[in-house]
This record gives sequence, C-alpha cells and structure tokens, in this order.
Amino acid sequence: MEPELRRALVQDELRVYFQPRVNLASGEICGAEALVRWQHPERGLVPPSEFIPLAEDTGLILPLGEWVIRNVCRQQRVWLDGGLSVPPVAVNLSALQFRQKNLVQLIRQELAANQLGAKYLEIEITESTLMDSVDEAAATLQELRTTGIKISLDDFGTGHSSLSRLRRLPIDHLKIDQSFVCNLTTEPEDAAICLAIIGLAHNLRMTVIAEGVETEGQANYLRQHHCDEMQGYYFSRPLPVGDFEQLLLQRRTLILPVRPANERRTLLLVDDEADVLSALKRMLRLEGYDIITATSAREGLELLSIHPVQVIISDQRMPQMSGSEFLSRVRDLHPHTVRLILSGYADLRSVTEAINHGAIYKFLTKPWDDEMLRMDLREAFRHQELAPRKK
Repeated sequence: MEPELRRALVQDELRVYFQPRVNLASGEICGAEALVRWQHPERGLVPPSEFIPLAEDTGLILPLGEWVIRNVCRQQRVWLDGGLSVPPVAVNLSALQFRQKNLVQLIRQELAANQLGAKYLEIEITESTLMDSVDEAAATLQELRTTGIKISLDDFGTGHSSLSRLRRLPIDHLKIDQSFVCNLTTEPEDAAICLAIIGLAHNLRMTVIAEGVETEGQANYLRQHHCDEMQGYYFSRPLPVGDFEQLLLQRRTLILPVRPANERRTLLLVDDEADVLSALKRMLRLEGYDIITATSAREGLELLSIHPVQVIISDQRMPQMSGSEFLSRVRDLHPHTVRLILSGYADLRSVTEAINHGAIYKFLTKPWDDEMLRMDLREAFRHQELAPRKK
C-alpha cells in the first residue's frame, strides 16, 4: 500500500471530511474536525484506520499532514468568499508532525496564503504526544498560541498524562474520549469520569468537548452537567465538503429540549454604548443565553423587576449612576444574581469598596478577550447555580 499511498498524494485521491461540533447550550454549530479519507480508484473509500498507521510508519504522515492543513485552509477561504458563516476547523497532528521544526511556520504560511485569521484553524493533539517531551511540547504550543491558534487535547483520560504537567500547557479544549461517553447513561463509573473531566477542565479554564455522542440521552446528560460542546453521530457523521457546506447553508442546529422557566439562563447586559451591547450579543450568541440589554442603570433595575436574571454584566462609567453603585443596589434587591463589571475605566476606590462589600463578583476590563469572557460567564452561571439559597 505504501507506493499506492504515495501515488494518492500526487493524484488527488485524498479527501477531507468534516464532522461538526455543536454547542450544547445553544445547539448551534461552533466548530468542526477535519478527517482525511482515501478515495482509492479500485477499493473505494478507504477508512483512515487502514492507512494512517502506514503513513506514520513510513514518514508519509508529514506530507499527508501538510496536505490536510493546506486543503482545510483553502476550503475555509472558498466558504468565506461564498458568504458563509464559517466555524473553526480542527486538524489532527500526529506525534511526528508535532515535532516538525517548521510546523508553526507552515501553519502561518497557509493562513497568510489564504488570507485567513488564526481563529479559523485549530490543532488537535493526543495527550501521549504531549507527554513524550513536555518542555518541547510546551514551547511549540506557546508558539501556536501566540499565532492565535486554539489547541485541543484529544482522547483525554486514555493516555498517561500527568496533571502537574497538564496545568503548565496552554490548552484551550479538553476532549472526552468516546470510550467514556458510549456508556455514560448506563455505567456510573463512566459517568463519574466524564463529570470529573468536565470539572477539571472548567477549573483550568478550558472548554470541554465530548466525542462520540450517539444518543439523545448522552447529549442531555452532558448538557445537564455543563459539558460545553459535543460531536458525534447523534448530530452528524463526518461529511464530505458539499454535504458539510449544505449543513452550514441550512444553519442546522441540534434540537434541544425545552427548558423550564426556572432553568433558563438569562444574562443582563448594561452599557450606555449601543455598539458595545451589539458586540457582546453577537459574541455570545452561541452560548445559549437569553440576553436582555439596558442602556442605563435605571433601565437595568426596571428589567430586573420583570425578568428572572442570573448574571449581570455592567459598564462602570455611565451617566446618572455608576456600575458599582448599580450593582450595590442589585445586591440588596436581587441578592441571588452574580454581578460583574466590564469596563475600560475604573474609579478604583468605588470599585474596591463594592468588591469588599460583596456587590461585585468579578471585575473585567475592556477591550475584552472573547474566549476569556465566555469562560468568565460560564463560571459565573455555574457559581450562581451552585450557590446555596437562603430560606
């Protein structure tokens, strides 16, 4: 098969398939994983399990990996030029690829050649790949992070990772291996492992992605326990380019159960700048929150008297009433809310006083980092849901 695989690389017999990832809170497509297939002229579609090990043993995994990165970037550019809303696509790297000296340079070249922002490409590596040489791995990951590439740790829990080492690595996503997910709803031990991984990832400020989700029960269990994303046959199998493109055009979403009113996550945004409110709503649209907005503190107080709100983000510098004063009133009127300030300006004395008196849960700065703000909000909602209620 080795000469045939070499020929396949030259004669355009390889194909990239895309398996979508969906956000478990909103049901919307939030990413995809690129998977390579071999369209053999005689044997038909050859699955990766039959040729990837060969590619790794013979060193062909290096040109194969470059081919995948190049084709994913080109396809992203085609979709963007066609006006599609394109999610980030994750590419798997083998241990040999990850140790390439020119890996980061190659990725930067392909992004530049296709005029792509780094947010459109993600990298997936297994924990065994990382643990072979942690110091070198950390340096490569940090270089990728500097470029703007997000990193997923694949097959988590099946290798030999050390938690003391894991916390030193700039990982963005932990992927729960499908071997734990398949019996999630029937085996308490597997459920316990999944919940432990979810808790670990969130405490390390990582996103959690469950792989191999095949049933409604698995998806609902993961959602109820705050897993962030999933991929698997329950939503979609890996798709060829044309079928995945149709999925994006149709804006297909995961069908979610109707949440009772007392389980809905409502976020109040308060800022006197309409552009800031629009930017925040646009950035948070995939998170599944019910978002209401106010352009003044008084309007915010009025909305709180009408809607059950779990989390508030308020600007600090607003006319008539500052954010810290507003949240101090909210603490007294609606003590179960979690209150955050997001501001480019701070009256240090008033903010410090508000924090010391428990009016502010966290102070965040403008301009914000999208991913960090999403993580802060997820943490705020979990804090609100787990907080004890006074009788």
